[in-house]
Amino acid sequence: MFIGHYSAAFAARAFKPAVPLWLLFVAVQLVDFIWAGLVIAGVEKVRIVPGFMEASPLDLYYMPFTHSLVGAFIWAVAAALLYGAARKGAGHWAASIIVGAAVLSHWFADLLVHAPDLPLVSGDPKFGFGLWRSLLWSQVAEMGLLLGGFWLYMRHTAPKGAVGRIAPWVFLLFLGLVQAYSHMGTAEENGPTTPFAITALVAYSVLVCGAWLMDRTRLPK
Repeated sequence: MFIGHYSAAFAARAFKPAVPLWLLFVAVQLVDFIWAGLVIAGVEKVRIVPGFMEASPLDLYYMPFTHSLVGAFIWAVAAALLYGAARKGAGHWAASIIVGAAVLSHWFADLLVHAPDLPLVSGDPKFGFGLWRSLLWSQVAEMGLLLGGFWLYMRHTAPKGAVGRIAPWVFLLFLGLVQAYSHMGTAEENGPTTPFAITALVAYSVLVCGAWLMDRTRLPK
């Protein structure tokens, strides 16, 4: 899953406005940030197999440190503790739980679309409902999740002038275009995975910056 992950970020920002949207965009993709780094380092493994699934050519056959349920839980707890320790003021531990939940949401969102490649710890059994086997239905699921979270965000925030009324829709369109672009082009059989991981890191970072800019145009209700 890609942009569907950001549904949880929008929803969390709606219900816990003290946590900035850009940070929640980092949180929901934290394990993929780490995954990309570990792929570049050669620790976690992925193969590019054209036609592996209709919506994804990635055979994610070894990623226990980031995409196991236990691994995702550890990253979630670490993120919650780090945020709770860094942030001061009333309710900071409640906010830290929201951040941790946003990190953990990644595993359950991936469960919908991945092939059975998500372990509990390492090795078998692995889980995944495989919605990526259908390009149409995987995109319906991702866009549905994103629009649901975006709707909650819009319901619980108000614009700062005209820019605040337009910016969220521009950003939503940008998210949709990035999602569409991610499915364009052809994958090379057993091609190098480092460029793919670098591209993923760049894309995640650009969207974090976009969330920061857009959220500055809105106020919590």
